[in-house]
Amino acid sequence: MNACQSRLVVAGFSSLALVAAASAVGRSFSPAPAASADAAPLVKETWLAPRPVARDAEAGRPGPLAADPTHEYISANQEPEGDVPRNVVFTPDGSEVLIVHRDTDNVTFFDVPTRTATHTVDAGDFPVDVAVTPDGQYAVVPNVLDNSVTIIDVPTHSALATVPVTGEQPYAVAVTSDSQLAVVGVINDAVNSSFSVIDLVAQSEVLTFPSGSQGVIGFWWAPESGTAGNIFTRFALTPDGGTIVLPDRGGARVRLYDRMTGDEVADLPVAAQPTAVDVSADGTTAVVNHEGDIRTITEVDLVNQVVSGTANTDENLRNQAIRITPDKNYAIAAISNNVIFVNLETGVTTATVSTGVVGEIEISHDGQYAFVSNYNARVIDIASQSLVKTIPFAACVEAAASPVESRAVALNNRFREDIHFYNIDGASGFFEGFASSGEPEEGDATYGVDIAPDGTVAVACNVVSRNATVFDLTTNTVRSYIEIGDRGKEVRITPDGRYAVACAMDANAVAIVDLTTDTVVKSLTINERPGRVRISPDGQEAYVLNVAGSDRITFIALDGADSFIITQLPAGQTGSANGPTYTETSGIELSPDGSILAVCDSFNDKLRLYDTAAREQVAEVGVGDFPLRVAFSPDGTRAYVTNHFSNSLSVINVDGENSSLITTIPGCTGYPLTVSVDGAGEYVYVGTNTGSNGTNAIRVIDAASNTLIKTILTGDGYPRDSYLSPDTATLYVSSTDSELIRIDAAGSDSSIIDRVALTSGPCDLAFNEARQTAITTQPVPDGIDVVSCRRPGDVDGDGDVDTADLLALLATWGDCPDPPEDCPADFDGDGDVDTADLLTLLANWG
Repeated sequence: MNACQSRLVVAGFSSLALVAAASAVGRSFSPAPAASADAAPLVKETWLAPRPVARDAEAGRPGPLAADPTHEYISANQEPEGDVPRNVVFTPDGSEVLIVHRDTDNVTFFDVPTRTATHTVDAGDFPVDVAVTPDGQYAVVPNVLDNSVTIIDVPTHSALATVPVTGEQPYAVAVTSDSQLAVVGVINDAVNSSFSVIDLVAQSEVLTFPSGSQGVIGFWWAPESGTAGNIFTRFALTPDGGTIVLPDRGGARVRLYDRMTGDEVADLPVAAQPTAVDVSADGTTAVVNHEGDIRTITEVDLVNQVVSGTANTDENLRNQAIRITPDKNYAIAAISNNVIFVNLETGVTTATVSTGVVGEIEISHDGQYAFVSNYNARVIDIASQSLVKTIPFAACVEAAASPVESRAVALNNRFREDIHFYNIDGASGFFEGFASSGEPEEGDATYGVDIAPDGTVAVACNVVSRNATVFDLTTNTVRSYIEIGDRGKEVRITPDGRYAVACAMDANAVAIVDLTTDTVVKSLTINERPGRVRISPDGQEAYVLNVAGSDRITFIALDGADSFIITQLPAGQTGSANGPTYTETSGIELSPDGSILAVCDSFNDKLRLYDTAAREQVAEVGVGDFPLRVAFSPDGTRAYVTNHFSNSLSVINVDGENSSLITTIPGCTGYPLTVSVDGAGEYVYVGTNTGSNGTNAIRVIDAASNTLIKTILTGDGYPRDSYLSPDTATLYVSSTDSELIRIDAAGSDSSIIDRVALTSGPCDLAFNEARQTAITTQPVPDGIDVVSCRRPGDVDGDGDVDTADLLALLATWGDCPDPPEDCPADFDGDGDVDTADLLTLLANWG
């Protein structure tokens, strides 16, 4: 780890290796894989010198699709929505809070007493900050990628004006005490930065002047949902609006600017890496923390414009969290898993209070308490410098304290898109409740998906919004939202299309969904964190793997509302690995006839085999390092296991209690993940993911000789998921480079057929043979890409439209059966084969 790197793990979540230093913010970096028993880690990295916001930080916004009309993006959301909440602020009377959403370019108003969203107002491109004037008249939102500021009329909840600023990338805002002006930090190239002053009444920029370096100094990233966010530099405005205090992180200075003239009135040399700043209520004193191994707090006399003191700490300061106490005697600052009180006169640390990783520190309206946001939020009595209340719920960072009562709010935007409400009245404080940060309905971080056998319906689990989305594929629209519980991951639909079985990991629940009514008819508790599910070929049983606590395989009898748990068997020690792009949980798979269930016992480097009829484990076979996915040969006699950390593929002879390792094939360099076997069992296709062009690939294995015979380079994108169609011998590979790659699966002659542009970097892949349709999920920006790979009129899926297709169409003329999976000639999906379908066939003849 170099001096410019650090990591953040929210209390209650597992640690994760740092990513390599990135040259731009967004999803262009390649994480170093790491294993975890808990699949919700968080990565944080910081840098010494600020940088501009990279344009690729827009990754995840719906982009242009390929011109082919057979692919379409379907959003899992309904307007208005709120994606990636980035900051929150109270109105002066405490009745409302405003949340700025970066990816949906809007601000949502919440009524505090009822905790409900009431209004959503559009802002510009990439807003990340919001401030409200003391008179409650205006809200001000800088739009980073629009080079503008949106002024909102708070009483009417409407946008008044969009004001251009001089320079590029306005990112942070403070308002003056007279409610007339806003001061906006502008990044530019992050070396020659500036401030803009906006007259809120005239709705125009009235002053711009250069400043020290401002900009992005790092990022955080949640691998499971693919959500990432910038970490920005900070500045403060004195309460009278007269002086701007800017820590120059890369320059080891604290710079003071006269807001009226734009003059730099003081350039104060300080210790390295000044980062966070807070100003006393009377505007006379500022405190600045120095992060990393500097271990220093600087006090600045703003009246005389000099450094008035420094204090050394025993541990590194962190997380841009520092506050000055109302009496100006102490600084409260964040260190690792604690906050400290530092006497500003003596420089002595007088108290260390255990908090877990600090999100933010906010002071209550009466100055009695400090609120620390975290997985377990803390209330600290400032006078006694002691913890008086721990309020557990979920991980949160950005926070705000009410200006009129003992209440605070905080944003859970690393793992969810929620706002939390807290009573912080000392020892009697409590958690009031939470809500989605945007207006319902939303399907946030669409992760796992399955398609009904007839190809007309898809069901997708949403990690963030605690629900599943049902998509109508005949109209490519959202049909319904179904509440399944927190952290929905994988879903499977029964062979008759009647039920969906969905895993909600943090709800410790498996939801049985009736797709005739789109309702949960049974929720089964499975501790802890059920994340994988498979359904027997006859649809009578489901098999669920939970990946935390006592890891087990649960056998479920599927009978709608009467579904129940039959038994549970130990599954070793399963968990997750970070990457590629999204967190990957230990895999399971059924043999083609459903007689054997294979489970990747990842941490024990074993493949466990279960007899599904006897409901017992029959074998465990040692494999390579961290087995992650498994696939069976068509006859079920072989199992192929990707070993994620040993860059190999293990081949298992499947023979009940006599099952054994045949060989482990090296050469799958690059954290192998995906694995598919062709319809004849002759070749195995393995996706490897090293994160650089020339090494991301599909590796072709000859199943007879168990040797690597070909490498097909996939380019910059990682193979995230794959499906090999037995009908067309086509391998479909979802690539993190926003592509669906089609490969002619022909052993040593395999080659790429084409690349279909997707909306963003995909996660899960599902395929429907009846309609030759692929679906990839998009956790960012919340939805699915639907790619129709069957040529219109090609009934038998052989790639051309000819007499065989015409005869097949005529043989099924009339109403389709129910379910209509055996009705491939129903091209328009209207439930019957008629003249419209015949005309489609004839129009595509050849």
